[in-house]
Amino acid sequence: MKYRFLLRPGWLAAIAALVALTAAFVGLGMWQFSRAHRTHKLSAQELTARATVVPLAQLLKDGSPANGALGHAVTVSGVLDGTRQLLVPDRALPDGRDGYLVIAPLKAADGTAVVVSRGWTAQPVTPPPVPAGPVTITGWLAAAEPADSASAKAEDDAAKDPAHRIATVDVATLVNTWPYPLDQSYVNALSINPADDAAVKLTPVPAPTPPNKSSWYILNLGYTLQWWVFGIVGLWWFATYVRRLANPAAEDAEEEAAQEEDSEEEDAEELSPPAQAPAATP
Repeated sequence: MKYRFLLRPGWLAAIAALVALTAAFVGLGMWQFSRAHRTHKLSAQELTARATVVPLAQLLKDGSPANGALGHAVTVSGVLDGTRQLLVPDRALPDGRDGYLVIAPLKAADGTAVVVSRGWTAQPVTPPPVPAGPVTITGWLAAAEPADSASAKAEDDAAKDPAHRIATVDVATLVNTWPYPLDQSYVNALSINPADDAAVKLTPVPAPTPPNKSSWYILNLGYTLQWWVFGIVGLWWFATYVRRLANPAAEDAEEEAAQEEDSEEEDAEELSPPAQAPAATP
């Protein structure tokens, strides 16, 4: 067996050292990669800005939430259409209680509407009536949800009563169900002014925890690649060296072939006739 020499104590020690060195290179690369992506908590000023209530239109761009607008405190005014309320099943509160969101369109004076989640209820009952007349809703901004994001439980529940339930807050479906143009977002209501006495049966859904910011550092990514390349080069060099020791005949044959090729090229150069100088013009 031509690789039997690798079982000698000296070679075993070398292999163990190579494995340890490669593992160190990989570990250093992973550490640099972890340093390359860093998260930063929002500053006190940024948290205050998110909690400062602003008009909904200020946070929308072409009908969709602007970058960083999700979860921001907003206010919007209009008239709630209580005849088109729907229940969204399989929605849990932070304390783990499972139930339904109650959504309804809030009509603006220009004929457009905003999807509003009036709150959460544990029972799949008829939603409470909406307040009469114009209202101002204060809450937080959420993005429209695609239809395929619904859980199997929500889909099954909504399929039992599609006239009064919908699996997600899917604006693409709602715009074909409600007779209003809709933005690609919705508002989770925290309060309604004037006060909605019927809404005391609903539990407001709290805003999500503000996300941390993240950033990438190119220098650390370069160090990551450097350490991993060191590991690959070390393994390649060791494998090449061992192969040469285990196959000396093949290496000698390659060297002889190379020498013969060089010799043939030299002979061809010696046998080739010298270039003739052009005849002189009288």
